[in-house]
Amino acid sequence: MRIIAFSDSHRHYQNVRRLFEQTALTTDLYIFLGDAEGDLDDIPSLYPDKRILCAAGNCDRGSMEPFVGTVEAEGKKIIYCHGHMQHVNFGLTGLKKLAKDNGADLVLYGHTHERRCEYKNGVYYINPGSIGLPRDGLPPSYAAIDIIPAGILCTHADLE
Repeated sequence: MRIIAFSDSHRHYQNVRRLFEQTALTTDLYIFLGDAEGDLDDIPSLYPDKRILCAAGNCDRGSMEPFVGTVEAEGKKIIYCHGHMQHVNFGLTGLKKLAKDNGADLVLYGHTHERRCEYKNGVYYINPGSIGLPRDGLPPSYAAIDIIPAGILCTHADLE
């Protein structure tokens, strides 16, 4: 199963469209981690067969999306959030508590606009970077997460 996680588009809706154009044939689930969820408004009509989950970010005022969501995929429990409420700018402590309290195998988060993939105490913590405004000196990016019988594989990819 392939999951595409992306975050922080910040009104770069054309990047969101390009992401779907480039990955729709190979992706089972998309998870948007917040900040400018309106950039996805036309995506469900363009890709009606795609499952898309969203978390509300600190810039998504009035959002009906949850701040923290959970989903199960191939027997793995995934928690997804923007990360601002877990204070990810100061480390993973809040995310680690969230993972422990919920028995998560994988935690997806955004907010920092910087790519990251860590494995600690049996849990993957993945930030896809920003698809709109990266702060790590790298191009706009997303994460491709493959859940296979052998485990979880994470790859960061530049948006082309």
